[in-house]
Amino acid sequence: MASREEKRLVKHTKTAKVNIPMCVAAILFCLTLFSAHLTSGLYAKYITTESGSDAARVITFGDLTLSETGDFYEENKLMIIPGVDLTKKATVDFSGSEAETYVFVEVEASSKWQTTDNYTFFIVNNGKTAMQWRIAEGWTLLASENGAYVYYRKLAPNSALNNVDIIAEGGRIEVSDRITKSEIESMTGISIKLRAAVVQSGGFENPEAAWNSVAAKEG
Repeated sequence: MASREEKRLVKHTKTAKVNIPMCVAAILFCLTLFSAHLTSGLYAKYITTESGSDAARVITFGDLTLSETGDFYEENKLMIIPGVDLTKKATVDFSGSEAETYVFVEVEASSKWQTTDNYTFFIVNNGKTAMQWRIAEGWTLLASENGAYVYYRKLAPNSALNNVDIIAEGGRIEVSDRITKSEIESMTGISIKLRAAVVQSGGFENPEAAWNSVAAKEG
């Protein structure tokens, strides 16, 4: 027969209650630790800033589009009429990024185009301005070399560009009404070539460094 102490121990064991709130708390704590482990890895990826390219790989970029319409569709085949303006409608669309970005536009003007301020371009024939156009407002000059001009806009996170003009007045190329037939015939090889790029600003000291990364990648 069981002793009195053994009976008391058995009775105590049978009547002990499970602390349900403590069990639930322990389970929730374990789940929290597991969730924190997964989240910390994800967060670390999004703050990687060793270089511009590394950071860019984990940042969402929207679409960048450069659209062109108008008369400058083919080199050496412009229909130039005195006093009748030409059009090179060029716009940039960018749907935005989670990060601060630089949007660049490079303008490559053929040799006949001249400029004194890097924003207004013109062709001079016999001492008079035959044609003229200018860069639209909002673009800041970054660099100019050998007929290539780079402009940029700095965008805050989640900021977009919607049909933003590159050439002012909707792409207007002003044609003088004083030019002659012989002057028109001498204006060959006239072109305006454009390209656009977007770069995350993080990891670059200034817009020049960001643009150089584009040039290096393409080179």
